[in-house]
Amino acid sequence: MAIDAVRGLAIWSMVSEHFANGTLLAAPTHAFPYVDGMSAFVLLSGLVLGMVYSGWIERYSLRYAYRRLLRRVAVLYVCQLSISLVAVAAAFAGHRWLTLLPMPASWADGIVWATTMRYLPSGGNILLLYMLLLISAFALFPMLMRNWWQAVLVASTGLYVYAQIHSPTWFYITSSVDGAPVQNWAAWQFMFVPAVVVGWKWRTWQVAERIVTYLPFLAVGAIGLWLALHFVIDDGPWRTIESEFADKVDFAPARAVGAWVLIPTIYGMFGQLLAWWHHDWLRPLVMTGSRSLDSYVLQAIALVVVPIHVAHRPWDLLTVAAVTLLVFGACWGWAELRRGLGIAKLHQAPAMMWRRRG
Repeated sequence: MAIDAVRGLAIWSMVSEHFANGTLLAAPTHAFPYVDGMSAFVLLSGLVLGMVYSGWIERYSLRYAYRRLLRRVAVLYVCQLSISLVAVAAAFAGHRWLTLLPMPASWADGIVWATTMRYLPSGGNILLLYMLLLISAFALFPMLMRNWWQAVLVASTGLYVYAQIHSPTWFYITSSVDGAPVQNWAAWQFMFVPAVVVGWKWRTWQVAERIVTYLPFLAVGAIGLWLALHFVIDDGPWRTIESEFADKVDFAPARAVGAWVLIPTIYGMFGQLLAWWHHDWLRPLVMTGSRSLDSYVLQAIALVVVPIHVAHRPWDLLTVAAVTLLVFGACWGWAELRRGLGIAKLHQAPAMMWRRRG
């Protein structure tokens, strides 16, 4: 539940940034410089992947894990395709400004771009990166089965350093044909690959117990790092070199260090809160985080659909607050609906509904 709570907080961070950027609703999850929902989403995806798939490989086989992994990649493709097709439809409806993408010459071009992952709207472009990182697990699992985790970490760190020094064009994911780069996958893998290792060794290394033990030190370190990043780089004498130390596309060192310090700290804090409080206090975050992929897709589609069909921009502060809470509430409600209906996998829903009808 603590991991789900952190994932839920990451979803809130994305929703508030996309719908309420610059307001008090977005401020709490964007107070720590250079760490946002995307960083947490990628790190936690790698962590959960390592935790779950290590168990499957141990209980079943590597082949079984590969089949599940292939299905997961297919699901991500369908999700990204859905977001991209919504962007194509918005463009031909005269709302291209919402997606920050070029206008396709025809519907055929738009569909081709969407299916080939070359039409990624703003606020809905993470899943292609996630797909690439997930595919890397086909190579990671055999290495981790042989306990070569040190080699994996060295290779991941080396690739990250190289990406900071010199990144060829094929390291970059672009949002459209001839579009600007949106993510450097070779740099962003530094959030995912080490997290897979940590998830793989979660029980062996007693990671949860160690985080609880050292939580006070983690909290002090996070506060100290926040002060350093804010008063030295973000709003300090080193602001002129912010692009080199804190760039998001290349996931520069300030972002990497900040994420690897802050996210475990928040996980530890949520773990303590869940031990002390009634679980329902954090239920919106836990439930939303338990369906983080669904939530991400919902907010990405809402980012295009809401300004067209619900509330036309520009928005006043009341509308901003209402829309932000409505979108997050939709993510939470969807997670509760799936739990209530017992739908573990969406592709199984039609068959389940037919059986219940019979």
